[in-house]
Amino acid sequence: SSSSTPTIAAALPLRIFCRVARMARAVVAVLAALAAGATGFTINDKVYVDGALFAESSGLDANQMCHEHKGTHSFKVCGCGVKVVAHLLTECQGYKQYDTQIGKCDCSSKACDEVELQSGYSSKFNWKAASFEIAAC
Repeated sequence: SSSSTPTIAAALPLRIFCRVARMARAVVAVLAALAAGATGFTINDKVYVDGALFAESSGLDANQMCHEHKGTHSFKVCGCGVKVVAHLLTECQGYKQYDTQIGKCDCSSKACDEVELQSGYSSKFNWKAASFEIAAC
């Protein structure tokens, strides 16, 4: 006779599926909470471009992206939670040695990382970044 009650063998995969689904929902909830929360920037985290303050502290959250610039060779990054990568090319495209990270991401130091973008072997020259990206360390 056939019965509508599932056997233990048939119910086992369903139990495993339900357990995995609950774990997946928990992981998604944690990731959503992390995404909604602050990245951990502090009042010490600041980005200067051309000597002027570009973004700081919680304002850095909205600026974690590629930024186009008319061209500058002067960057300063303070704090250990943020870094800048300056690019010679637009749209933050990489090009050999003309991609420079500013910001040490070292919380044991309170010093700002100030960089004048330079290149050249025997004779140094300043190069100007056409774009830069801000990211958390």
